[in-house]
Amino acid sequence: MAVPLLYRNELLGIMMVDSQNPNAFGEKDLQLFTNIANQAALSIANASLARRIEEEALARARFQRLLSPAIAELVVSGKVEVKQGGEPRVTTMLFSDIRGFTSRSETMHAGDIVQMLNDYFERMVEIVFKYEGTLDKFVGDEIMALFGAPVSHPDDAVRAVRTALTMLDELRAFNTERAAQGRPSFEIGIGINTGDVVAGYIGSSKAMQYTVIGAPVNLAARLCSAAHGMQVLIAETTWNLVKDEFEVRELEPIKPKGIAQPVRVFEVLRDRVTDAEGHV
Repeated sequence: MAVPLLYRNELLGIMMVDSQNPNAFGEKDLQLFTNIANQAALSIANASLARRIEEEALARARFQRLLSPAIAELVVSGKVEVKQGGEPRVTTMLFSDIRGFTSRSETMHAGDIVQMLNDYFERMVEIVFKYEGTLDKFVGDEIMALFGAPVSHPDDAVRAVRTALTMLDELRAFNTERAAQGRPSFEIGIGINTGDVVAGYIGSSKAMQYTVIGAPVNLAARLCSAAHGMQVLIAETTWNLVKDEFEVRELEPIKPKGIAQPVRVFEVLRDRVTDAEGHV
């Protein structure tokens, strides 16, 4: 006898039983065997569903550490693909770190430092996700965020700069709370650049991380290092994409380490204010 393992019209396999006696099985045997096959198919389908739910939960948890919940859901559902290898993408990179963190940490209790960083990171990451950016990594007190990888928007550069300004506003509020508790305030510097990079999972077979590689990434990091406290510096490529949205002032060109030619640098001051007719 042979019967299919069917679940909702999907063929999962076949069950067979054989005998050397040609008259070993009758109609009742076939009916019993069919019932057993139906139960087996149901068990297989349930086990497969449980495994898929578990895999999706793990994937959702992993991506929600990097992406806003809405974007993470698109990735988990397969509507947005995150490739294992690298792929070229135009991406805006945002780097932010605390000014004077090393010297500050020498005078603070380790527990206070951890609490401060956790509170600070919690607020900053919420802002990155608000504008649908991707959290690339934390490095000490530094935050690296991406706009344009793995999901692109037409206004990724604008989103990145608006994220930076919102981060400064949130830090001012955070500092006010800390002052009321008798705790010291601190400042951050932010650097932003836009360019062609390679985005994808990079690392070993046991530890893979989604990130971007390329010269534009290095320039964004250099701009962050050059920024003073509560200052947002952007490169010319980003300025070309956001100059109609924000008030900026051009600073003296800088020659970052590892970059042959001086680069134009702009400080972002504020959002442009428009009237009802759209005039600045």
